[in-house]
Amino acid sequence: MNPDAGSVDRHVVIVTAAGSFTVAGERLTGPVDGVDKLEKLIDWAHQRGGLQPLRDAGEDVDAEPARVWLVGGACDLLAGPAAAADVDLTEQIGQALAPLVTRGWELRARPTTALMLTRSQGAQRLSVEILAESRPWLAGGTASVTEDPAELGRRLRQWYAAVGTLPAASGAASAAVLSDAIMRGRAGRRGVVVSTPGVLPARMRPEVRIQPGWCASAAEVEQEFERCDELVWLAQQCPQLASAGMLTLGHGEPQVLDAAAAAAAVGESKRPFGLWHATLPPANDLTLPAMLPPPHPQMRADQPAPAWLTTEDLDGLAKDVRDGGAGLSAEQLAVDEAIVWPQQGRVLEAWATRLREARETFRDDSALQGLVESAAAEYLTALAEPDTWSAETWRHHFQPVWAAVIATHVRLRGRRAAMRISREYRTWPVYAHDADMIYTPGRDETTGTPIDLSDTHTRLGRMVIAGRAAITDKTILAVLLAESDTEVAQALTGALGVPDDYAAEPAPTAPDSDTPEPEAAVTDPAVDQAPSVDTTPAGDEVPAPSADEPQAEPAAKASRTRRSTGGAQIAAGGAPAAVLHTDGLWLTDGTRIEVAEPIVHVGQVAELAYTHHIGYQLTPKFAEPGQIWITEDACATFGIDVEAISRRDRAKSLRQLTEGIDFVTLAVNDGWSLGGAGEDPNAQRLGTWTRVYREDKRGVMIALIPGMGAGPDEMPILADDPAPAQIARRLQLLADALRFPWKINAGVTAVDLMLQTRTKTWSPQEWKEVVFAPSTTSPPFGIGDVESDFDWSRTPTTEEGQCRYVHAYDRGGSYVAGIAGLELPIGDPVHHADGAAFDAKTPGYWLAEIPETADWRIPYVLNPRGIQFTGPKWMATPTVERALALGYQPEILEAWTWPQHGRVLLGWYERFRDASSSLDTDDPDAQAARNQAKVIRTHGIGIIGSDEHLKGKTAYSPERRLHVLAKAKANIVYRLQQIGETTGQWPLAVATDTVLYASNDPDPVTAWPGGPESFGRGFGQYKPEGSALLAEHLEHLNGRDYRGKRDLIPAAEWRATLPTGADADRSR
Repeated sequence: MNPDAGSVDRHVVIVTAAGSFTVAGERLTGPVDGVDKLEKLIDWAHQRGGLQPLRDAGEDVDAEPARVWLVGGACDLLAGPAAAADVDLTEQIGQALAPLVTRGWELRARPTTALMLTRSQGAQRLSVEILAESRPWLAGGTASVTEDPAELGRRLRQWYAAVGTLPAASGAASAAVLSDAIMRGRAGRRGVVVSTPGVLPARMRPEVRIQPGWCASAAEVEQEFERCDELVWLAQQCPQLASAGMLTLGHGEPQVLDAAAAAAAVGESKRPFGLWHATLPPANDLTLPAMLPPPHPQMRADQPAPAWLTTEDLDGLAKDVRDGGAGLSAEQLAVDEAIVWPQQGRVLEAWATRLREARETFRDDSALQGLVESAAAEYLTALAEPDTWSAETWRHHFQPVWAAVIATHVRLRGRRAAMRISREYRTWPVYAHDADMIYTPGRDETTGTPIDLSDTHTRLGRMVIAGRAAITDKTILAVLLAESDTEVAQALTGALGVPDDYAAEPAPTAPDSDTPEPEAAVTDPAVDQAPSVDTTPAGDEVPAPSADEPQAEPAAKASRTRRSTGGAQIAAGGAPAAVLHTDGLWLTDGTRIEVAEPIVHVGQVAELAYTHHIGYQLTPKFAEPGQIWITEDACATFGIDVEAISRRDRAKSLRQLTEGIDFVTLAVNDGWSLGGAGEDPNAQRLGTWTRVYREDKRGVMIALIPGMGAGPDEMPILADDPAPAQIARRLQLLADALRFPWKINAGVTAVDLMLQTRTKTWSPQEWKEVVFAPSTTSPPFGIGDVESDFDWSRTPTTEEGQCRYVHAYDRGGSYVAGIAGLELPIGDPVHHADGAAFDAKTPGYWLAEIPETADWRIPYVLNPRGIQFTGPKWMATPTVERALALGYQPEILEAWTWPQHGRVLLGWYERFRDASSSLDTDDPDAQAARNQAKVIRTHGIGIIGSDEHLKGKTAYSPERRLHVLAKAKANIVYRLQQIGETTGQWPLAVATDTVLYASNDPDPVTAWPGGPESFGRGFGQYKPEGSALLAEHLEHLNGRDYRGKRDLIPAAEWRATLPTGADADRSR
């Protein structure tokens, strides 16, 4: 969705206590403290082209009236001090506007709580909506935004651009406005249009709760405490929004079915959408887990219970217990009446898609993203609240059965997750309420690190860790002294800081269709799960990180304790992997092992890792699990149709192609388990990476090579079609050089290596929970204008224009080169609203006016892309430091600084520095491994700042990425300035880490204008990248961005044509 957000500027006038403003924040008038001034403002603004009706050109629907938006103190100014405190604000504003009725205005209420003023003058009709909010919903509860017309205007424009409608005075109303707009757009076209409410007969009471509060007994919780030291709050991320679009919902006129008709309908292969009156058997008569609540809120322990079940309930209860169900058939539920809707469809699909896309659009704007999420949740909750939709024009939003279906979907999703967790980690929840659960997961027996129960995919509906808390003596005592399960629940939720009323028993099911209480909805988890970056062994099938924004896990509250751990030196070693081909198993030393017995299933492949001791030792106490890579030919012999693998989504395609084949099912029948089942725990399939394990043995990672990319930018070790022995050797070279093996993908490898390279000043727990706790600090808006890669060029001078050649040089390891001495943020920053004295040793964000550039010969460190700035800009510490060194004096207006900081990536940097050096030989396998290490480090810097891939997970830190990028940029400018002042040669272009110089020397090696210390293949050094004739390259040297790299002749190819010097030493 991308309507013209600029049209909002002509549509809305914002009125605060200080006066009236345009959406862009420009002042129009002083305070509007009476109805006369309001009328004058409306007339004046309309005459000057403002307050125009808003119409989406893409939809044939009536235009929305113009809006005057009264916020904060402006409401009191207009309503007057005499307004009664118990009178609704809209009513107060209506009373204040009443005198306008005598002046030819019509005044009426709108369902959005706004008021409509309409006046006719001849053939023209002026309509203006008056929306009054003393605490505007769009401010998101932030008091400072309430009276800030510029920020309110920015949010209004962004919301309209992403959602396509204007927000209302609440989340539910804003989402309803969107739903109505979509329905209006469908009128007269294809698509579902819902125009009637879902009112039910009084006897039909759908269950709209997700999960009533449930808690294990004090004795059970005490027993769980014996094996763990922390509580973990596991929640579903945006469950309502995740589910709303995928569910089939009924609408229109329903039909009531008697016992015979209901029994026939419920037995159909595709049941209609409806409510079914059934009898739930006693839970004690079923084989259900004792440490989970019953699968339906109305199910009783020791007696049958009548209930109205949704079609989703019937489907869920029929599933196996291991899948979250109860194994109950329709016959066992004794359905004797029903109400069904012949008309059905995915009514909310377009609505949910619009909001999901808006949420993704706002991934870098936490305020607006949070408002999208709350709008979706409030609306779906309100579907069962008739009072919300009392206005006649909004009655069709009352849909209690939709709310019940969504609640069922959430409940079943939670149970599936709980059953999966119980199988994988042998742990059960001790508390459940709505879409949340509390666990006591314990620690990994091998690594001693806390077990991460969260889902590893990134789609909405995933299970995320919403909070952690140490189990203290106070919590233990509260549980021991508890006299009821409710008091146990209060002790658990209190320890996690959950609101006091969260542990209370929820209200009972609504007594009739007019007072149901809906809850959230959730989608099934995606099978395609992204890896959890952790030091624990990789678990499930984990492809490269995918798209769905997870929810941030709060950083642990801990203080840094400086002490040496006195740990043993890393004892890296062993064989990280072996490669299985049609002719046998290839080990990393080149040995080929003939497989004596034919391999018929994947469990036998995993056995090879045990037999040949595959696995990479990281410390005396911990080793990474062994990996068996299976070649394309071997995959084909095992029955995998490799020719049918889709190159667009290899992992998903592999799962489809391997599901149910003998190679997989025979392993399961033989007692083996497969990770990564996702939404279907019974699934028997393989992905690109799958953990294969038995209960008595540690898992082995099975990697299917046909599921991997083979491009030089993704998997250099596979790029030149290497033989199986070469693949195995390259994996060994990479692991030995980094002292850490390749794991699943570049991002996982990079982040896990960060966690592995702990310094002795931090304990293992502090390293993960403090130093690498997920950041909760969003980068300030607009910082990317300054903290971005260079993209700059200039026209050559007359003297430079006489040169014959242009040579490009690539800066090796540009991002990581500056990490060694770089202080990086730890924990939360401190805000300096009025600025602060700059300290080059303190990481921070600094807001300053950007001075004009004083040197046209080099790119401007404060404006790397030559953007036209209209106001102050944010920048990171290394950028400010370099600007000051160059003689600029930016005035600091505001700052965020990190008092806690350190060189936390030093060990990580050293691993890559050493690997780059040790692998820099003429051996093709070593070069492939070296290039693979480059892929890892490049992805590593990118992923720590990625909202899409890592937000809310360990090591997420956009501030560290920005400081690394800023340091690289500053170092490039330093070198360019040094070379220029020493030699008089200045660059013609800089693009990221590539710099171009003009020269009359055809050999780029001898033409390098810098000294020998800056030339070579080491980190921070420059090496020839490409060359061209200057006359043929002038079109790219235009004073704007540089786009000439594709027209450069690669360095090796260029030098091969030179008459002499082509074989000169690379480092001179």
